[in-house]
Amino acid sequence: MTNKVTIFIEDLPYQVADDINLLQACLSLKLDIPYFCWHPAMGSVGACRQCAVMQYQDEEDTRGRLVMSCMTPVAEGMRISFSHEKAETFRATNIEAMMTNHPHDCPVCEEGGDCHLQDMTLLTGHITRRYPGTKRTHNNQYLGPFLNHEMNRCIGCYRCVRFYRDYCGGNDLNVFSSKNNIFFGRAEPGNLENEFSGNLAEVCPTGVFTDKPFSQHYIRKWDLQSAPSICTHCSVGCNTYVTERGGIIRKINNRYNAAINGHFLCDRGRFAYQHVNHDNKLTQIWSRAQQSQTTHIFDNEQAHSQLSQWLNETDAQVLGIGSARSSLENNAALHKLVGGNNFYAGIANNELKQLQLLTKTYESKQVALVSLSQIEQSDAVLLVGEDVTQTAPRLALSIRQMTKNAGIAQAAKLGIKPWQDEAVRNISQDSKSPLIIINTDETKLADVAKYNLKLAPNKQLELLIEIEAYLTSKYALTPSAETFSDLAIAIAEELLAANNPVVVTGTHSFDIALLSACLRLSILLRKHKNNSGFYCATSSINALGLSLLAQPDHDIDNLIHSIKSTPPTLLIIMETDLYRYCANEKLSKYLDNIKHIVVIEQIMNDTVKMADLVLPAASFAEQHSSWLNNEGRLQRAYAVMPASDMRQTPVQWLAQHNALDDGQNLYRYMQTITPLLQPIMQIVTTDKSDFPVARQPMRSSARTAFFANIDVKEYAPKRDKKSNLTFTMEGVAGFRQQTLDNSQHKITTPVTGVWSPKWNSNQALNKDLKQSSFQDEADSSLGADLGLKIFDQLNSQEFTVPAAQIDSPSQQLNNLSICPQHHIYSNDELADYSSSIQQLRPEPVISLNQQQANHLSLKSGEKLTISSDDYNISLPCFISKTLADQVVLVPFTEFLRLGTNMHIATKYSAGNANGDAND
Repeated sequence: MTNKVTIFIEDLPYQVADDINLLQACLSLKLDIPYFCWHPAMGSVGACRQCAVMQYQDEEDTRGRLVMSCMTPVAEGMRISFSHEKAETFRATNIEAMMTNHPHDCPVCEEGGDCHLQDMTLLTGHITRRYPGTKRTHNNQYLGPFLNHEMNRCIGCYRCVRFYRDYCGGNDLNVFSSKNNIFFGRAEPGNLENEFSGNLAEVCPTGVFTDKPFSQHYIRKWDLQSAPSICTHCSVGCNTYVTERGGIIRKINNRYNAAINGHFLCDRGRFAYQHVNHDNKLTQIWSRAQQSQTTHIFDNEQAHSQLSQWLNETDAQVLGIGSARSSLENNAALHKLVGGNNFYAGIANNELKQLQLLTKTYESKQVALVSLSQIEQSDAVLLVGEDVTQTAPRLALSIRQMTKNAGIAQAAKLGIKPWQDEAVRNISQDSKSPLIIINTDETKLADVAKYNLKLAPNKQLELLIEIEAYLTSKYALTPSAETFSDLAIAIAEELLAANNPVVVTGTHSFDIALLSACLRLSILLRKHKNNSGFYCATSSINALGLSLLAQPDHDIDNLIHSIKSTPPTLLIIMETDLYRYCANEKLSKYLDNIKHIVVIEQIMNDTVKMADLVLPAASFAEQHSSWLNNEGRLQRAYAVMPASDMRQTPVQWLAQHNALDDGQNLYRYMQTITPLLQPIMQIVTTDKSDFPVARQPMRSSARTAFFANIDVKEYAPKRDKKSNLTFTMEGVAGFRQQTLDNSQHKITTPVTGVWSPKWNSNQALNKDLKQSSFQDEADSSLGADLGLKIFDQLNSQEFTVPAAQIDSPSQQLNNLSICPQHHIYSNDELADYSSSIQQLRPEPVISLNQQQANHLSLKSGEKLTISSDDYNISLPCFISKTLADQVVLVPFTEFLRLGTNMHIATKYSAGNANGDAND
């Protein structure tokens, strides 16, 4: 519990939290103190010396002494002044010294108008350059497709290496120096390897690291429209600000959410937006005439007329396929149109079973679902069967921070605060909170893991069941005669020794036996440790929400079987590429038997090419929507721009055919599907408030000039009738306004960007953070709603997780387990359309260790063929030194298409293009 102390600033008393430093206390009071090196997530090192203030011993002291506020703890009765002449002179002289080598390039620098250095120089009054000498210059480096490098702008604050190396665990960026010559970069040019490298563009207070994709369609910050949104590229549900100009998404910025992403986004979340701007995005309504085999462009009225005709045909049988990457509203609209019995989830059968096992367990409240911030504050994590660095990177970053808690606790015993970064590191040295990883291959968290176990899935399952049995016997009334391995005992005791242990797993392995074992272990652990938690990374942003709408076994696999035996007259496919899950030949054969196929989709794919009617869908940036992340947290996102051309949300395409509008009736219908969605009305009420809120930060003169090559007239912007946000700079700036409506629901005005008086850069966020270093999830921060955890809203439901059986938890071939191999830049369907991400996508290979390669008489680079009933792949093999025995890894997208009944067919030499068999 954070206590309050009274400090005196310029002889005025202020109440601040007692566990923060003086700089953070002043910023939280909305006072202006310049700084560079301090960051709320990374603490203080006192590198820049820019936050100097005068500190006095007592009321009688008139002389005082200079202290660095970022390195000074607050204390009861502390008296300071930051307007003292000596302090102001020190700060002005210090920043002038920093600027001696900084170039005069603000007009051409991409940080212009969004630059922390500009804000701080203005705060200190440094406006005149007196240095007549030659400036130091550097050669810039190529750092990959995400970041530009302009080393000449560096002021030596060390934020970049502290973030990249100390916070994220990257090892390919460092500081190199000789005397007064300092350089931040790589030992040699190349792609930055860490999954969070893009955050350097926000972490850096100058323009050393800038957003490279943004450079290709650059617009000044004051000309950008922005709206609060949710990242849709994994199941974590990070909060973002999406920025737009001229109907083009320009940039994604992090939106602070204390419970989830905090200050940082992964690179997929930051750079995967380019599918919204892609040349292959659907903007027209297409209709295919079967008899003439021609394609026509329809208008809106013709499209609805055609859809209505097919829906109302005599003996019409209509099936619908929902989407795990589409919003709750879109899925509910399709659910209403076709009916619950005819609504199928656009995911595989084994994934739907996992999701529905999760929801039943969550409803029973036998496990405590934790957020990322709670994982960061825990003191032990058991990570099972999931490479979270690739499937849910922001989760991996939180786990990495968790391992530092043992060192923080050790330092606290000596009176060292957590924000005293360098001191904590010196004291803790190699002390780490235990991270226990059980996986098939080594992950990027291996460097901070206490146990890094690489086992085949069946061996993982055996170990988990043994740990469960040990925990059961340890607290049994009668002693057990069963013997346990030293490893199982050691892991169990690590979990029991922790105050807040967390079990983390995921559904990406498609192994329901492994998931069941993790759930049972977490349930048992909670009986002994009331503060224990559970977290499961699912496949997509709305996978959990989709599972609430679909009935058991209503998935793609069962849909294909249904179509095979009884083809419907009309199949509506919404934002799901069926060819991602099924072999082309098999699926095309079945789809040909369907009379009418309607596809609602954002971008051209193989499923769209099979459609008789194509309805272009609005992207995440063009719609107000609700999303349910993997911990059951319901969140709201807002459109940043009107839908372009003929694009509409699936709700709009379907509303007039299902007796629902896309307003309150839709949400009432969602509440009837499942009681878990009852809280949704609490978040959609935030769409309206008393004031119009501007998406654009301030008045600018470029709005007309931007379109001058088309028309010099200034047309009125489109109106947003669904929220109080305006597509213009007209309206108040986003602010936190909380009121209660007639139903006593909290209403919060959405904040469209980060800004404070005199602070134009995103560092303005730090003036609005809570004073405590430990965030309280019961309240929201900065007007950003933390969302509603739906499983906390209802009473518990009885449910028993089935015991996991050790039989064949994964695809077993001659004692080999075929498992999916994940990669951050190839897992997500829409991210694949981002040109910058495509450059980092790995070449597909089949991975196995040397022992398995010898068993199959394979050499590195030779092709291995794996087949199923309807699909086969033939890829070069990669000999891994870290892969577990009896495991073969197949690229995730290929694993999906292979489905069940896999078998290793043949191997081919790397140079044999015809694929003649060698064995």
